[in-house]
Amino acid sequence: MELIRLNPEVEIKPFDCGDTDLNGFLFDDAKNYGTSLLAVTYLIQDEKNTIAYFAYQNDKISHTDIGGGNFKKFIQRVGSLLPKEKGEFKSYPAVKIGRLGVNNSYKGKGMGKNIIQFTIKYFTKNNKTGCKFITVDAYRESLKFYEKMGFKYLSSSDKKSDTRLMYFNLEAI
Repeated sequence: MELIRLNPEVEIKPFDCGDTDLNGFLFDDAKNYGTSLLAVTYLIQDEKNTIAYFAYQNDKISHTDIGGGNFKKFIQRVGSLLPKEKGEFKSYPAVKIGRLGVNNSYKGKGMGKNIIQFTIKYFTKNNKTGCKFITVDAYRESLKFYEKMGFKYLSSSDKKSDTRLMYFNLEAI
């Protein structure tokens, strides 16, 4: 297996995770997102297939992400995780896992967990952007996975949505 940063010259080997949106992003959008500086996509490939992929984007957690922009709730939920010497900010830097897909033949074998663990290490041991959190707009069918990985819900206002905004506090490592 090999970890490859996607660029326009990289061949994307066969991949199917069973989700048309995730498959479509990889084959139709990932290279354009990279050249447009919107996201960086990484592939995990073997000789024949793309085993998994994930895409990073810059993000922030803001007081407006909490239902109604309630600043007090925001400080209670997120600001309380941070040192107070600089005062209370209205947003904090994060890296977003914009997409994460695992090939059907590798599901249930720990690949998603490995990607999350890699991301945590990458942004704590090798932090390139000064982020405090990892965020994800998790699909409903992935919520339990992210909960097991230590992610928390930022708000309850998206309970009925197709995706839920979740965060992981990197400082807790």
